[in-house]
Amino acid sequence: MKQFRVATTKFLLVIGLTALLIPNLFIIWNVIADSVTTSVTVGNTSPSFTVGPAENPESSNTTPTNVGANTTFQATATDSNSENYYLILCSTNSVSATNGGAPTCGATQFCVSSSTASGSQASCNRSAQAGDAENVAWYAFVCDGNASAAACSSSSQGSGATGSPFAVNHVPGFSSVSNDGPKNPGQTVTWSTTASDTDSAGSADTVKLIVCKTTGLSGDACDGGGSDTWCSSSFVSSDPTCGYAVPTPTADGANNAYVYVVDNHNFGASSGNQGSNSSFTVNNIAPVVSGVTFNGGSAITLTEGTTTNITIGATITDNNSCTGGEIATTYGYAYRSGVGFSGCDTSGESNNNHCYAEVTCTVTGGTCSGASDASADYTCTVAMQHYADPTDVATIYPTENWLASFRAIDDDSAAHTVEVSSGVEMNSLTALNVTGSVNYGTLDVNQSNDPLDKITTVTPTGNVGLDEELSGANMCTDYPTCSGGIIAVGQQKYALATSTAYASGTALTTSPVEQELNVPKATSGSPTTKNTWWGILIPLGTTPGSYSGSNTVTAVKGETGGW
Repeated sequence: MKQFRVATTKFLLVIGLTALLIPNLFIIWNVIADSVTTSVTVGNTSPSFTVGPAENPESSNTTPTNVGANTTFQATATDSNSENYYLILCSTNSVSATNGGAPTCGATQFCVSSSTASGSQASCNRSAQAGDAENVAWYAFVCDGNASAAACSSSSQGSGATGSPFAVNHVPGFSSVSNDGPKNPGQTVTWSTTASDTDSAGSADTVKLIVCKTTGLSGDACDGGGSDTWCSSSFVSSDPTCGYAVPTPTADGANNAYVYVVDNHNFGASSGNQGSNSSFTVNNIAPVVSGVTFNGGSAITLTEGTTTNITIGATITDNNSCTGGEIATTYGYAYRSGVGFSGCDTSGESNNNHCYAEVTCTVTGGTCSGASDASADYTCTVAMQHYADPTDVATIYPTENWLASFRAIDDDSAAHTVEVSSGVEMNSLTALNVTGSVNYGTLDVNQSNDPLDKITTVTPTGNVGLDEELSGANMCTDYPTCSGGIIAVGQQKYALATSTAYASGTALTTSPVEQELNVPKATSGSPTTKNTWWGILIPLGTTPGSYSGSNTVTAVKGETGGW
């Protein structure tokens, strides 16, 4: 261009000189058209930033980029030559354009964009590295890819929080974890860690411990929510701890506990301890028996010839829960105090006279409300035989009474046994059963059963040895009116020995007379029985006919020597 302008000037100057030399000369020109070649060389200019550069999202000490996460760098540039451009991020203020391609950094290259049209936004990503400093300076350039004279802009570090440097958040260290279990319900299990965070740019990072019931953590919360969390600490400078107060009741056994450490940017540790199972154990607690009752505290009155249901009651408290099979076995025991629990603590020692061992028990309805309830009431029903040993006056054991114990055994075989605080009396049951009627047969006047040969058999149906009281009434043809023929009561005689002559028998009277029958106390379902032999003499003058009457045999508690 410069040469072309000089040539034109020379041409004009030449014309001017000719005119001056020949002022009055009229010259006729013959003009012939011709083309003139033009040329120009357009220089390449570098693109320039119009927007940015900036981090998106912001990577600062407040919101650093976690190791492994990307930082995106964005910028918009225009190129006066309308060429595409590249955005490049370098660790130093040094870049080299590349003819026909992407530029390169003089030191570390963080990222470079693809070729981007002038006026459009360019971007590139850079992943934070474990070896990065906490704050990494960056220099952004925009460069074209001119084939022969590629050029780059001056560097820019952006501005504000989205400008250089970008901040890197490193994983916290988590080298050990432990807990101080096992624990009892009502105690606290505590997890302790060795953990810290070396990042200190801006303000030093802090760390937090979270202990989850199941695996998985989102941010600083267990994936299962609050109910999935055993405990969590506050953010501390190092070695966070947290504790879980084990409720009462809680079932015994091992519980999974997955431990996590995060920094105050919720960036989790990556060591082998992260997410590991630091399980804890809740101890088995032996059940506790209380409030034992026996027959409501009242004396026991048995039932003649059969069993009587006597109750033993108690409350069981188990801090591992009153349900879920925790209380595996419950037993009631009833025994004479002279025998004691030690003589009646196994089923093999059971004896219906003095020991009812290992009687099974059941929960009283509604007294155990579920797994969160520690206590339940139980009732044991003892089917006590009618011949169980009495302990009241005039018995073999007048200084004793009957006691009861209650035993609870849990599913780990831990047991507790409590004896009732006060015993109860076992009342005497004086009772008998008389088998057989007295039929004297057909006798003539002045004839008798001689020897006495009609028998009544006394069977004890209570719990004492027996004597008997005998009494009767006149026998009459119209008993009990007795307005016709009568045989006086005294004509009947009895004896306690076989083959007793009528003359040696004892005359029956209308008033009861005790006889030392000495029936032993029953000790089983097949008791010893005793007989009484009877006979009658038909007196002279007795009117012929059929006579009947009624004799009474009354049970009398025998002297203990005869039991």
